[in-house]
Amino acid sequence: MRENTYHTHQKIIGALYVAYGALNFTAAVALLASINVVNIFVDEIEVIQLVTVFSRLIGSALLIVSIPAIIAGIGFLQEKDWAKVLSLIVGIIFLLFFPIGTIIGIYAIWLNAQTVIKDKEPRYATDLIKEQANTV
Repeated sequence: MRENTYHTHQKIIGALYVAYGALNFTAAVALLASINVVNIFVDEIEVIQLVTVFSRLIGSALLIVSIPAIIAGIGFLQEKDWAKVLSLIVGIIFLLFFPIGTIIGIYAIWLNAQTVIKDKEPRYATDLIKEQANTV
């Protein structure tokens, strides 16, 4: 992959991570804040307990995933090296967030695979000798 193309993809995935992470963060905060609203409208104790447990579980999961996604997106936008590893981890987790998260996760994994393939290109012995001669 050409360097300019990679930087373009890096900016795109960074923006997607920040946007989708912010969306998940907003959903998590809204879900966690809405737990008390259920108590006002529902009189059944069992329903309140069930909604509370599921809201806390899903809201906490969204919160735990959204914060690293925003951090990875900011890291990609600033072209930090550590963002590659974090984005790969978040991309794998995003595969579970069907359908939008799955698309973003596949795109992030593809982008990271391109950098690994680029870094592992075959090199010939003559190229290595030339590089060593230039460094001495």
